[in-house]
Amino acid sequence: MSIVSPDEDAFGRALLDYLEGQPPKPLILETDSGVGTPAMPASWFFENPEKWSEWEFSALQAAEGPVLDLGAGAGRASLYLQERGLSVTAVDSSPGAIEVCKRRGVEDTRLLDFAEELPTDQLWSTILLLCGNFGLAGSWDATRQLLKDLNDVCAEGAVILADTVDPTVMTDKDVKAYQERMVAQGEYIGNVTLRLVYGGIVNPWWRLTNVLIADVLKIVDGTGWLLEDHLIGGMDHYLKLRRE
Repeated sequence: MSIVSPDEDAFGRALLDYLEGQPPKPLILETDSGVGTPAMPASWFFENPEKWSEWEFSALQAAEGPVLDLGAGAGRASLYLQERGLSVTAVDSSPGAIEVCKRRGVEDTRLLDFAEELPTDQLWSTILLLCGNFGLAGSWDATRQLLKDLNDVCAEGAVILADTVDPTVMTDKDVKAYQERMVAQGEYIGNVTLRLVYGGIVNPWWRLTNVLIADVLKIVDGTGWLLEDHLIGGMDHYLKLRRE
């Protein structure tokens, strides 16, 4: 996801407003089909560990540093691991999110489009692609390329902790129609074009690839990673990949 300009940073503004105690505005997630639904509220990105999913909390117990948190948001995972004494680098394409991470105490923050540029100043032992960020590179091929690029900057035995959504589990007619349109256009069924709207601020469109449960082994194969754990909870599913 490309770096967002401050005047289009709907996500970052929502996080900053929550941090500053400002009255919240609705955060809306829109698809390019014209359908808008409430996004996860800004408060979710500040939740304490006791409210996290059991998989996420358990997986992070085994994290080793240095950690690269890609799409760090408000820095909840980064802060948790940093407080455990690990070296953590938080990366996001939202200037507001990076500002929130800094103000909350994350020591190493970087404003980057990680699909285009990965930090190479050290070999990473743990990569985080949480909150649906596994497919944030934007397509099937780009996701595979990101995995290959991550392999090049990771230490031996490194792990990726990630999650994504299988949209085919959903029965909503608008979602089904969108998937049919993707397939008719020759695209992967999990591809979606999205933007966030917060008050009068509108994010630029970005592409996300939601990976089907049945396709995880296929998208990982040949990228230098092995699927070590795959937990399925409805349409959400959680991945632990180990560097070959």
